[in-house]
Amino acid sequence: MQTIPEAVFDLIDREFNGKSWNGPSFMATLDKLSPTEAASRATWEGYSAWEIANHCATCKLIMLTDLGQTLPEWPYDADKQFPAPTDVTSAAWERDKNLYSLIHARCLATLRALSPEQLAQPMPTWKAPWLEIIVWLTTHDAFHGAQLRSMGLPTLKAKKHE
Repeated sequence: MQTIPEAVFDLIDREFNGKSWNGPSFMATLDKLSPTEAASRATWEGYSAWEIANHCATCKLIMLTDLGQTLPEWPYDADKQFPAPTDVTSAAWERDKNLYSLIHARCLATLRALSPEQLAQPMPTWKAPWLEIIVWLTTHDAFHGAQLRSMGLPTLKAKKHE
């Protein structure tokens, strides 16, 4: 039976809200945005940063649901992968960023506690072993953090490295 090294969970944490190998972490990127800019769909792909952040949280909520965990109150349609905010105030943006952190922490704590036997079991929703889901999670927030930085929002534009 395989186990997950603690370094993998540390990597997931750093990509979400720490010293990332791939540029600013996911949360550090979100923290640069105002609520108005986060809600804007005037991006290369037509998604708002807020929708992408909600997607990342939704994926972790699906994992928590499949693991039988109590979920925090989620103000969005749980069936949508990229739910759009309806309230784009500063209070709502701060609420949601706090929710992202709470959901992330609960998800990682729950995943860290899985036994080798549980890691081999398929996740009910996505039909892949939990081990594979955790390995995938190492890239998910990093990918979407890079997506946020590349979507053309003025605050996130940076000069290329020379």
